[in-house]
Amino acid sequence: MKSKDVGEGAGKAACLARNSNTKSISLEMSPSEVVYEQSPPILTPGGLYSALKVVSVAEGTEVTCKANFNGITLTKSTESTTGTDPWYSCSLPLGLSDSRVEKVNMLSMAVLALRVLLAKTIAFNTLMSIRLFLF
Repeated sequence: MKSKDVGEGAGKAACLARNSNTKSISLEMSPSEVVYEQSPPILTPGGLYSALKVVSVAEGTEVTCKANFNGITLTKSTESTTGTDPWYSCSLPLGLSDSRVEKVNMLSMAVLALRVLLAKTIAFNTLMSIRLFLF
């Protein structure tokens, strides 16, 4: 990602909205000079969506990030500091991905158990058929 050159005493602020189950995410930030905006939101490997917006801010200004999705608005603010690091960030977790991961793990274990049961059934049936024909 390349950005424009900003003047002395300025920096960039990034707002990241992650783990949304809907693609319709809109981000609003208090400084209005947009450097980069990711449109449309990207689909993560977990099947959820994430969006990113980067704006240019002056040193010492307060940065407010608002995420709108499914009729819900989440807001997070941070005051930029005066330091050598010109990047400030707000991160808004939108979804509950932990419970989804637990469901996927449980489903994987259930499929594994059924496969083992199927393999045992096939092996037992094969042995019984061999026994029937040989003895």
